[in-house]
Amino acid sequence: ARLRDLPSYDKQLSGFHRAFEPELLRMLAALPLTPAMKVLDLACGDGFYARRIADRLGPGGSVTGVDRSRAYISAAQHSEGRRTGRGALDFVAASFDCLPFPDESFDFVWCAQSLQSLPAPVVVLEHLVRVLRPGGIVAILENDTIHKIVLPWPVTLELPLRVAELRAFSEKARDPSKHYVARQLSAVLAAAGLEPLKVATRAIDRQAPFGEAEKELLQSYLDEVACRVAPYLEASLLHELRQLGDPSSPQHMLRQPYLTMTWLNVLALGRKSR
Repeated sequence: ARLRDLPSYDKQLSGFHRAFEPELLRMLAALPLTPAMKVLDLACGDGFYARRIADRLGPGGSVTGVDRSRAYISAAQHSEGRRTGRGALDFVAASFDCLPFPDESFDFVWCAQSLQSLPAPVVVLEHLVRVLRPGGIVAILENDTIHKIVLPWPVTLELPLRVAELRAFSEKARDPSKHYVARQLSAVLAAAGLEPLKVATRAIDRQAPFGEAEKELLQSYLDEVACRVAPYLEASLLHELRQLGDPSSPQHMLRQPYLTMTWLNVLALGRKSR
């Protein structure tokens, strides 16, 4: 797939995968997967998770990655690779509401960091429940925008920054609450007819000096936040924020020798009744 055809969020998402791959692999290793399972990866992107889930399965298992972006599906197919001793791997271009699978086709459904970009989360999960067999598991990995990344912001800036971010979401999104869906995952699973099993917060900690992948991810995040809140933040605070995100500024956050960063992920599991 040509880079310009990929979704606008690909740079930050792929940067997240590069920066935190060891921790993400440990999350996947803890999933209740068995070798012969048939797994659906909804909103699979470039196949980062689908390939690694396939590595957890035996030759009798399979992973089907689905994404509405044909560019992502093309990228996933080209980077698939062929390895023996792992589950079969396939990628399909489709929307969550037009999944081309019979009822009860899968034993396990994985959906990572996608509910914010899809329509109503409960509706999305209801479509997943249709293709899940009785007793099957849905696993959701999500972020809560306010708590996604914990940085040592100046205390006078942090709260106004979050208020401005909420205003931006409220004016531009049909459903601003989707950006804070991680705090609601148990209720969302239950509303879709699933039995909530477990919700766990997984913290990924980093301390300066950062590697290149972490630097790129953090810079992308700082740029994104500044752009989002610019119309809603008081001028002096916006200037301070831009200085923190400007690589040429002495106040640039990445110049801080003891900078810490914590990325919070919420993993929730729900089961379809038998």
